[in-house]
Amino acid sequence: MDRLILRTDGGSRGNPGPAAIAFVLEGPGGDVICQGARHVGRATNNVAEYKALVWGLESAAAHGAQALTVLVDSELVVKQISGEYRVKDPKMRELHAEATSALRAFEDVSVSHIPREQNVLADALLNEVLDGREAGETATRVGPSASSGVYELTVKGHFDAAHELIGYPGECRDLHGHTWDVEVTVSGTALDEVGIVYDFKRLKEDLSAVLEPLDHSHLNQVAPFDRVNPTAENLAREICEALQDRIGPQVTITEVSVWESPVARIVYRPE
Repeated sequence: MDRLILRTDGGSRGNPGPAAIAFVLEGPGGDVICQGARHVGRATNNVAEYKALVWGLESAAAHGAQALTVLVDSELVVKQISGEYRVKDPKMRELHAEATSALRAFEDVSVSHIPREQNVLADALLNEVLDGREAGETATRVGPSASSGVYELTVKGHFDAAHELIGYPGECRDLHGHTWDVEVTVSGTALDEVGIVYDFKRLKEDLSAVLEPLDHSHLNQVAPFDRVNPTAENLAREICEALQDRIGPQVTITEVSVWESPVARIVYRPE
């Protein structure tokens, strides 16, 4: 069985700040099988490094890798994966668990630290995306060449709920209800072995799971809206963040639209 090489890199401008992740999957002879880089919103360097590792592992698995050498230029991530360092931060523990789970997909896998100068291509892809973000672009690259495209898919859901807008100078400050329609668009570039970027059925199930606690509720009494005013704007953002956490790094949420009536909607697009 051929042993493939996976190189990953993640980083942010500002730590935390605008962040991106990148990976390069190489064959035994060093030929590039697949490569990718994309934005992951606002994050720290360490969070970006973990997300890059998970994305790279998922891409290697999708390409049928069984034996894999993983090369990461974050010494912290490598030592946490090996168990030499403890993972204390709750967010990092979640990412560590995702990475550990993704590693189990391979029959033979090793994770090693390399200096940044030995991770040139992944680092270049990462900085290309970060530089594009600073220039106001939305660069995302995956595949053996820059000609690869981006796939977007959209699903819809709905829930019925009442709310009252604290501090609103009008009737909406009083308790009233809506049938809320929610549209979610996600984007990705790496297809699985079937040729799917993310299963429509799975995304519908993910969205339903996020919306279920809100259905037939008084939103002001449901977390996080017992602390955050349940405006359509806040609903869109909270739904987006909860859904992205659920689906992981395989695809990125492009936008969430919340309709509180057939003629009124708010759109949230994460940075």
